[in-house]
Order: sequence, then C-alpha cells, then structure tokens
Amino acid sequence: MTVDGPRIFLSHLAGVPVFGPDGGPVGRVRDLVATLRADRPPRLVGLVVDVLGHGPVFVPVSRATGLESGQVTLSGPVSMRRFGLRPDERLVLGQLLDRRVRLADSGEQVTVLDVEVHRHPARGHWEADRICAHRDRGGTARHRGEALTVDWSALSGLPPEEPPAASPVVARPSSGEDAEDEDERERTAGALMRTEPVVVPPEATVADALARLGERDLIQALAAQVYVCGPPGEPPTGPYLGTVPVQRLLRSAPGTPVAPLVDAGLPPLHPDTPLPAVSCCLTAYDLVAAPVVDDDGALLGAVTVDAVLDHLLPDHWREAEYGMPDPAGEPGAAGSGAGRDPARPPATAALFPSGHPGGRDEGDR
Repeated sequence: MTVDGPRIFLSHLAGVPVFGPDGGPVGRVRDLVATLRADRPPRLVGLVVDVLGHGPVFVPVSRATGLESGQVTLSGPVSMRRFGLRPDERLVLGQLLDRRVRLADSGEQVTVLDVEVHRHPARGHWEADRICAHRDRGGTARHRGEALTVDWSALSGLPPEEPPAASPVVARPSSGEDAEDEDERERTAGALMRTEPVVVPPEATVADALARLGERDLIQALAAQVYVCGPPGEPPTGPYLGTVPVQRLLRSAPGTPVAPLVDAGLPPLHPDTPLPAVSCCLTAYDLVAAPVVDDDGALLGAVTVDAVLDHLLPDHWREAEYGMPDPAGEPGAAGSGAGRDPARPPATAALFPSGHPGGRDEGDR
C-alpha cells in the first residue's frame, strides 16, 4: 500500500483551535474518532470539537482541513448535535493513549504514547497505521525507558475490544440505515446554521447596528439583517427578541433605538427543524437567513439560503452548469448546445439527477 501522503501524530491536535470557513473561531479539538476495521488499521473518521455553548460535537474529517499544519479549519457546516460514540468507534486520545499492550512477536509489554496517521494519497482518507510506544520498566536494562515506533499489526490488544463503561456510547443503526440516519441529522437547522450572525443589544441604535454590519466581512445573507438579543452578545446569546432587516435600518434615523424596529412576527427555527421546513420558512417569509433558537430562547445561529441550496443540490453541482469546469476540467458553456454530445443530458438534468436527494457523502463515518 502506498503511504507517501502526509503524516501526523494525533496527540499534537489536542486542544488545537478550530475555525469556521470564514475564519471565525468555532471551538477546540477535544479528541479524535477512529473506526475499527478487521485486519486493517483503524481509519480516522472525525474530530470531537468542544463548541462554546454546545459542548462536544462531531466533525467529519472530510470537512476539516489543515490537520497537517496543526490548525483546523472547517470547509462546511456540521451538525451541532451533542457527540455520541458509536459501537465500532474509539476515542484516540481518551481510549488508546496510555494503554498498556504487548508486542505481538515477543509478548513484551509497552505503553502507547501516540498514534501516527497518514493520509492515503489516492483515497484521501486517514489511516492510523503506526503506534509510538514506550517499553515498560519490566524490560531488559538495555531497553528500559526506550521509545519505539511500530506498525499497528505489531501490537496485540489494540484497539480495545469494548469501550470503557464511562465512554459516551450511542447505539445507532448500521450500514444503509446508519448513513440515512446521519444524513437526516445533517439536514436540520442546527446542522446547517452559521454561528456568526450580527447580534446587537436592544438598547443599540440604528447607527450602532449599521456599524456592526460594516465592521465585519460577511456573506450577503448574514449582512441582510441584525439579530436583537439580550447579553451575552455572541451565540448562544441571551433572550432572542427578533430581527431588524437592513432596509429598515437604512430607512430609520441613525439615533433610533433598534428595539422598536424589531420584526417579532418572524418565527425562529428550532435546531431540530428538518430541512424541508427550513426551506419552506425561507420561502414563505421571503428570507435569505432565518434565526435558530434553542429551548431556552437563546440565539444559536442563522440558517442562510446558500446553506439550504447546497444541501438540496446534488454532489458536484458546481461543475455541472454556468460555465464552471466539468469533472474532466473543460469549461462548460451554460445555455449553449454547441458541441454537446447528443447522448449527454442537458446541464439542468445533471443538476437534478435521479436517486438519493441528500447531496452529501456521509460515507466517511
């Protein structure tokens, strides 16, 4: 097997800050999750990230970039449901490090110090194929205190057959049912939302609100309104009071308080609101973003129309239309039939193929 991809020691990622696609802070790495595989090294499938106000959440490794550099950046939205470990998964830092195992050939006892993973250059996934271990004091004087790096197959007792009773294990369906369950959880308001909306207190003025909008580099959907909440002023906030559209701000005097301008008639979304209901809300109220509020009335974030469309469209939609490069690297000519293979369906058909409508590959977990 070719192993010339990047290599990292997973202990180096403990506590590393995690940033969103826009560069804003999201949380810190608490642990890493690997799946057990028969007669093959475990595969790294994700990270456990401590998100402020949410606790630990699971981030698929396919949506985490920069592992090699020690700075994790998310490439897309993730589910904000609290993390639960599955029966075939193990926590690398919490369950594998400091574990006492034996060398398969000699039976000598060693202690696991670290787990080294490499990124397969062809498949793109990460495999935990090497273990850094420390010889126990029971070894010979020549080897006492010696550290060594061995292949996964050279050890017996790794990974543990059963997770500790204290670990957060969640029993879930497997195979196709498991993928469907994961896809459904990814298609909720809590999973789709962005956690960096512009929040202002009720005593703020129109000038204050416009200044907040102008001081941050925002996508258009988040710049279309401010969210009025009690302190604290960052999600999860104090009591959510409502939104004020930017057009209403522009029509009001700079010294006007924002509280009287709040649109309290817009119903907020719950984190568990499914994707079809989210899209209906955006359409019914003609919105480009909708607030997500928890059971305590705190604003958690906002679902934007681009995130909804990204989940409704199929995989590789960017390559299918509007002159964007196709999978072969050739630019298309949107709306033009010149040079088109008669057997090839039109670009609009490529945007909406038959089959599973999820538009997300959840096969990494």
